[in-house]
Amino acid sequence: MAQPSSPVHIPQPPPVLDNVQLRDIQLPLPAAPEAWHRPDKPQPCTATLKLSYSSAIASAATDDVSLSIDYGKLFRRLETDIKEMAHKPSSPDHPHHNMISLEGTRREEMKISAAGQDPRVTAGIVANAALGLLDETAAGVRRMAHVHQSPRNSFSGVGVDAPAAYPIEAEYGRCEVWLHLPKALLRAEEGLKYRSVTVWGYKAENEGRCPVVLEEEFRIDGIRCYCVLGVNSHERVEKQAVIVSLAFSGPGQLAWGSTVVDTYQAMTRAVAEKVDETTFQTVEALATFIARIVTVDFGNERVTVLVEKPSAIAFVQRSGVEITRSQAFFESHEVARR
Repeated sequence: MAQPSSPVHIPQPPPVLDNVQLRDIQLPLPAAPEAWHRPDKPQPCTATLKLSYSSAIASAATDDVSLSIDYGKLFRRLETDIKEMAHKPSSPDHPHHNMISLEGTRREEMKISAAGQDPRVTAGIVANAALGLLDETAAGVRRMAHVHQSPRNSFSGVGVDAPAAYPIEAEYGRCEVWLHLPKALLRAEEGLKYRSVTVWGYKAENEGRCPVVLEEEFRIDGIRCYCVLGVNSHERVEKQAVIVSLAFSGPGQLAWGSTVVDTYQAMTRAVAEKVDETTFQTVEALATFIARIVTVDFGNERVTVLVEKPSAIAFVQRSGVEITRSQAFFESHEVARR
């Protein structure tokens, strides 16, 4: 039986796909979750984006900057949009009034979240700015091409050379965004990290185009705990440092992402506190114990847990085990109960 088609059409990538990147953009957020849970406190945020488009061939062939993506303009637009949208989640121009999943649905609760309070909203503002600039640039190139098609300049009568082939086109656009909020969590040394991939998608006839969030990922790295862990006699004498990382990934704009956003602060604290109270012989058992906390106690659908021991082997910086477990796994396996 044929699979039902998605209500949103995503164009195939063009044969030549080029990228513009802005790396480690400093985007101070007017308000964002912070380690001490104080509301409305400005917080640091580092963003990186990669805008994929078709293509830089014309700009390279003619050495003409007007045929390229202006990344200086992109940076200025990001700064402005973050400031303007931070306190205006209900504005009709807010990007999350339009961003949808591949199934054509959207997370209604995100419409009331200010930039910084929900990393998905911040990343949406970044992606919207990049895709919007791609649209503007492609429109400008089309206007130039229309003028150049005239055999003579209407003012001077001098012939004008046609622009190079393969100009920038707006039909396909893809923006990958990475965010890092280093001060979002007290017990995680590397804070909260988020990644999203947004593309132009086309709805049914006459319904227009909208940004589609294809995939999302959340990471919490560097949860430092201290527990008794190991089978060797010397490892049973006292607690050793254990570094825990949690990763969540899946399709964009679905309910699982909202669960992560709603629980990650309390969940990180619970993992750190409960691990500190444990004693295990194997890293596998500890990792499974952590996965149970994240999925069963906090309702997350699936998690990848990495547990590392910095002190296990003298000439190895860290050794560890990574597992992926789901709620469904614990419903059918009686493991890691404490």
